[in-house]
Parts: sequence; structure tokens; C-alpha cells
Amino acid sequence: MKLTDRISHIEAELSIRNLIAKYGLAVDCGDIETAINCHTKNATYRIANPNAGRGVKTQDLELRGHSEIAEMLNSETHQSLLPSCAHTVGPLIVKIKGSAAVTLGYSRVYHDNELMRLAVNKWIVKIVDGQWKIDSRESRVVGDEKAQLLLKKGLYDSKL
Repeated sequence: MKLTDRISHIEAELSIRNLIAKYGLAVDCGDIETAINCHTKNATYRIANPNAGRGVKTQDLELRGHSEIAEMLNSETHQSLLPSCAHTVGPLIVKIKGSAAVTLGYSRVYHDNELMRLAVNKWIVKIVDGQWKIDSRESRVVGDEKAQLLLKKGLYDSKL
């Protein structure tokens, strides 16, 4: 691989990592507009047991598009975490192929300095108008069988 191609690949990976971190930071400070702008217009979210850490077992949450993601971020449940909330990600594996990429890694949600949620996440990102955007996210709580499947598939599947 030529040096220019390697540099382009490194720049893309850094942009993707920064995008995912930016989303978490925006969510934590209540900047919903920035959080939404990290996504494609028709982005999808699948979050297993979104109330893990609150002592409540709930059904998976499935969202599509900016309006549904914004509604979730504006919800009383999510807003009740602010300002004592921190969404952190990593370590991450990033696999880039052209204008699309798959990222696999952990996320943690802290509230009042306590770990509230630990999950495995698969993020699919793509370039839209010259910028990387989140196109889908699947989040599964660590310990769940589906979280283990995400890890295994992400580690061994070379396809996007």
C-alpha cells in the first residue's frame, strides 16, 4: 500500500474515532443538535435493555432517523442523567472499506461517578457529503449472549 493511501486510511480512522467520541460528549452536555448531526438522516439505533443500570429490565429500543434519536435524547429518562453523566467508548476496532466502516468496541455510561451500563457496540459509519456519519449502532449489554455474538462476529468477520 502506498504511503498516501496509508495516510488516508489513518486519517479516516481518526475521523471515525473522533466522530464516536464527539457523539458521546455532545450527549453528555445536552447538545442534542451536535449529537444528531453525527448521524445520517436515516440512521438506525438498536439498544438492548436501555435501562440497564437503573434496576429495570426493558425491551430493546429501536430508533430510526434524526427525529426518533432526538426524541430519545430529549426524553425525561435521558435528561435525568444530566449533568452527572459520562458516555465513554473504547477500546475500538475500526475496519474501513472505501466510504464505509464498521467499528466494534465497548461503551460505558457513568452516572454520579458510578458505572451504570457496560455494553458492546457495533457502529456502521459512512461518508456523507465528505464527512463520516453514524449510519447504525447496535448496543448490547455485556453478559448478554447477543453481546458475545457481536464480539465474535466483529473479530472474525472480515466483511463490512
